[in-house]
Amino acid sequence: MKNVYFVQVNDFYGSGRKSTYIPYAVGCIQAFCLQDEVISSRYNFGRIVYCRDNIEDIVNRFSDPFMVLFSCSVWNTEFNKALAQGVKKAFPSCLITFGGHHVSSDLSFLSENPFVDFVVHNAGEEPTAALLRALALGENLEEISNLSFRRKNGSAFTTPILPQTGSDYPSPYLAGIFDDILKDDIDFSIILETNRGCPNACAFCDWGLLKSKVRLFPLERVFAELDWAVNHKIEYIYCADANFCLFGRDEQIIDYIIACNKQYGYPKMFHLNFTKNRAEFVFDVSSKLIKNGLSKAQTIAFQSMNPEVLSNIGRKNMSLENFRSLMRRFSENNIPTYCELILGLPGETYESFSKGLCSLIENGQHFAVYVYPCEMFPNSEISEKGYREKFKIGSTRVPFLLMHTGSEKSPGAVTEYVDIVTSTYSLNKFDWARTFLFACFVQGLHNMGLLRSVAIYCRYALRLSFNEFYEGLIDHAKNSSGSFLSHLYEYIFSLCIGVAEGKNSFVAPSEETNGILWGFEELVYIEVFKSLARFYEEVYFFLLKKFGRTDELNALFRYQFDIIKKIGLKDIVIQSDYDFYSYFNCVYLNSPQPLKKEKISLSVSDPDPVYSLADYARKAVWYGRNRRETDYTGGHYRVEYKNFASSFGE
Repeated sequence: MKNVYFVQVNDFYGSGRKSTYIPYAVGCIQAFCLQDEVISSRYNFGRIVYCRDNIEDIVNRFSDPFMVLFSCSVWNTEFNKALAQGVKKAFPSCLITFGGHHVSSDLSFLSENPFVDFVVHNAGEEPTAALLRALALGENLEEISNLSFRRKNGSAFTTPILPQTGSDYPSPYLAGIFDDILKDDIDFSIILETNRGCPNACAFCDWGLLKSKVRLFPLERVFAELDWAVNHKIEYIYCADANFCLFGRDEQIIDYIIACNKQYGYPKMFHLNFTKNRAEFVFDVSSKLIKNGLSKAQTIAFQSMNPEVLSNIGRKNMSLENFRSLMRRFSENNIPTYCELILGLPGETYESFSKGLCSLIENGQHFAVYVYPCEMFPNSEISEKGYREKFKIGSTRVPFLLMHTGSEKSPGAVTEYVDIVTSTYSLNKFDWARTFLFACFVQGLHNMGLLRSVAIYCRYALRLSFNEFYEGLIDHAKNSSGSFLSHLYEYIFSLCIGVAEGKNSFVAPSEETNGILWGFEELVYIEVFKSLARFYEEVYFFLLKKFGRTDELNALFRYQFDIIKKIGLKDIVIQSDYDFYSYFNCVYLNSPQPLKKEKISLSVSDPDPVYSLADYARKAVWYGRNRRETDYTGGHYRVEYKNFASSFGE
């Protein structure tokens, strides 16, 4: 029998016990291939390679390989190339096959990498099985769809790229594909598919050009895979469906997951990508997950607030009126939410992006907005030559590093890269960096709580819009030489312009947090927290110049400082002569009321106090970001609120 090996390496997460995703994609392909009697009788499948080990060590573990197949994503393609070259050097006759999201649908990948023999396009099950079968039987490779290879005369050739229609594929979990690697001392998370495909045509997504019909996997398979996850004590499941809640049966799946969790304790988390067009159904399903502790927050993806951008990328958003109403419902039911925006889409400007971001805050999203640089995936419309020329898209290649992984180089360290959009017809590189900095400041200071109370007070009491507040603060920081704010501005801007110029990644380490890589907005928070008193003093004087000294402003800054989670505190008492607690809660419900001068006291109990900056960053900034764990008035904390005016009838 001929030996075949699959490779799908992932990074490990965290700084303690190792955690990573199970190599689901290659497991699916192997399970499908083993259904074929010709393949199962003529090939032996070796242990799946899923760790970034030393390349020479991996090659030495292969025994006379006939073929090694690599699943490529943005986080492992360069490693795969390096390992493939090592395999080819040690075993010159070994056939090398590449596939996955990060190989292009044309001949370019094959042409640029002479050590690659075959490239499988789109989903890998059917063409890979056809390839192995054809090689075993000596059949014509040109009859296999979705395959690139070199003919005997050396010319590169691609067969027709056709959609796949199968839906009853075997499950790699139930087929026992991962039984061997599950013995390793690793905390595995798993991928679950209940369907495959996406009907949308978003230009930035590599599913967009496919415009594929959604294929439903049988419910029996889905439930059996969930049982498998329970039996193997899998804590975290990532659902890879592009549009969960597109189908009514999806609620049955959620009910089954909740029942498993209640009866057996697993899974503990279930992450979803919800459909954009069924708000009521999504609300009901998301509420169930969050109330049962299986999800941290509900995603509301916008990508851009600019109508010109949405037209350019083939996308539609819900109206801001509907968004405002939805946010109120989530807030009334204590359901955390977060919104997503993409920076660098064609048609966006600094002004449109900053105003769009602040419009989300204006309409109720005070706690979590995530801003992602627009990545240029090989099979997305935005990467096509015609699209790039039409919108004058310029890109920058930067190192690809995963947030919240370790910055220390591993034995198998090979730097990965990603191309991101840093200029278009409407945005140059410098303004891209300015926009990224603005987004990082708003996320780190407003969404994560450091200036949320101050900014809201300025909006409703002093009529200073959120956009004016944060633009003014950034401009002040830029021009306040020698101040902490100036240091913060220069540090974050150097990182942002470094991305635009290809000098650094869009994550970076903080020395005090054990080498963990953080997003720039998280670094804003961590840097400020280290100099919290000085930061508030400088922001106070920034506002003092605009509005003068008042008792309300003084009390506001005291309150803002007090509600930020501290290191080493378990029981906290916060007092004020103004009822800021009720004032801000009304704003969070999109029902602002005048501030009352009434004495209040908040007695706060912290269920999980921390005693170092590293633990603070990990638990509050990373794990607790969507649950407002940086803020003592968030739902994570037990707060006893007392209004003395109400108590004594004043």
